[in-house]
Formats: sequence, structure tokens, C-alpha cells
Amino acid sequence: MKINIFLLALFFPLSGLAVTPEINETIAYSGKIGKQNIFMTLSATSGKVFGSYFYTKYNSPITLRGSLSDSKLLLTEETINGDAHVSAQIKEGSIDGIWELNGKSYKIYSKALSRSYKDIIKKIDVSDEGNGNKILSITFIDDARQDIEISILEKSMSIIFEDFTFDGYPDMRILEIEAGGNSSFIYFDYDAQNRKFKASSNEISRLVSPRIFHSEKIIISVSRDGCCIYRVIKISPTKIISASYDFESETGSEVIKNKGAGSDLERPISEKYFEDNYMNFKGATGEIERASGYLGIHGQSRKK
Repeated sequence: MKINIFLLALFFPLSGLAVTPEINETIAYSGKIGKQNIFMTLSATSGKVFGSYFYTKYNSPITLRGSLSDSKLLLTEETINGDAHVSAQIKEGSIDGIWELNGKSYKIYSKALSRSYKDIIKKIDVSDEGNGNKILSITFIDDARQDIEISILEKSMSIIFEDFTFDGYPDMRILEIEAGGNSSFIYFDYDAQNRKFKASSNEISRLVSPRIFHSEKIIISVSRDGCCIYRVIKISPTKIISASYDFESETGSEVIKNKGAGSDLERPISEKYFEDNYMNFKGATGEIERASGYLGIHGQSRKK
């Protein structure tokens, strides 16, 4: 993996072939429907929106799907009484609109917990230099420019903006390769003080197929090695946990590292413990997030 970063104030034309990147953005929101507090996460790609929310009183996830055109947000949720609809505007990081079901309506208002990449970036260009090398050129709102030379194994470039450092600014990850149920990324933190992206820490950079739980500020990744070995990294505000389990030899271990004072704790773990705490990790909503690649095609189990 090769990464070279340059921050430029002037525009210099690129000699490579232009490439159109696929851009996805995920933002978490906190707010209310009527008088009830909610927590919502929405992902948008090419005008399509998907995500979920939960009432903090009940912590039960509700799936959302819909569209975003300019600032107009339309969402649908399925209920036992039919489809509920949200019609709202997104402006300056806030969702303001109406939630409606069978003639009953409530005001919905939510505030983004992080800024959109569109608030800091004016333009994104990608050029293909050949041999898997690409130049990602980012023009910021203040017209400063940052060029990132990057090597990926995917033919196209997929960019995801999401605040995985939980500092209120959009961080960036670029898909490097997707194979065997594992998705590897190249990660960049947004440095708000210097107004540019920088390579993420080693802790973040080794994450595979990351799932980000914004309500708890937790990141968890699960990767598969061959048929039977699964490895996990779980990063929380206070701990970094590494765990693995070999389903063939039926052996596993867990290493817990406290970010503050204290020594690391290493211990053996059972199959049930590994599955309950990592493969079927439950977020604050109680929703089971099954690890990517844990089930094979058509839901076949990892076990033969």
C-alpha cells in the first residue's frame, strides 16, 4: 500500500485519465420525533438513502430507506400498521420535517453529530496513473488543494466519508480490496486544525470491514482467515480489544488493552463467548450486527 500526500494551494492539471469515484457518506443524528428522543444514522450514495433510528426510551432499531435530492429528504419505515413516511429538509446539519403514519403526524428534528464532507470540500477529482496507482485530488472550500497518491487493487475508487474518530468532522476511507468476505480500506482522519486529511493511526488502519456504532463510539471489525479462523478488533473510548477464534481447533483468545493506565489482559475464550461478544455484536439498540463473511452465500453457516 503506497500513500503520498501533498497539500497544494494552486491548481496543477493532472496527466492521468479521469475516473469518477463512488462517494458514500454516513452521518449520525440526535433529535426528536414529537416529544420522543431518537438517535439516527443515515448513509447516502448517489441520491439513495438507507439507515436506521431508535427511540432512546426503547432502544429498538427501525430500518429506513429513501432518497435525498438537493436538500429534500424522503424516508420510509415499515410498521405493522403500514408504511410511515418522513418528509424533511436538510439544512446546515439539521433535519427538519414531518413524520407521518395513517393521518397522524409529528414533527421530526435531528441535529447532525458531525459535519458533512460537502461543508469542507468543494470538489473531488480522481485520475488513473496506471498500474493501480491513482491520484485523489481534493479541493477544499477555501480553494486549497490536497493531492493523495494511492495504490488500490479495485478497478474503481469507492470513497466513504464518516466520522470514525468521533470529533465532529468527516473522516475518509477508501476501499483497497474486497475479497473473501473481507473489505480492506485505506483510512484518513480529517485534521480540522490544519484543514487537510492525514493517514490514520495504526489502530484504525488495520481494521477490516469496519462497523461503526456512533451511539456508543465503538468501532468493530471482523476478518476471516481461511475457512475457520476469525479475527476481531474492537475499539471503544477506553479499550482496544483483539480477539481470535479457530473454529477447527476450537481454541480462541482475547487481549484487552486499556487506553489509560493498567496492564494488558490476555485470556482464553470459548466459542460461545466469541460469537456472543463479537460475531453477533449487539450495539446500544440491541440490534444484532452479524459480522461480514460470517455467513456464506445464501446464509450458509461457516461450519460444514
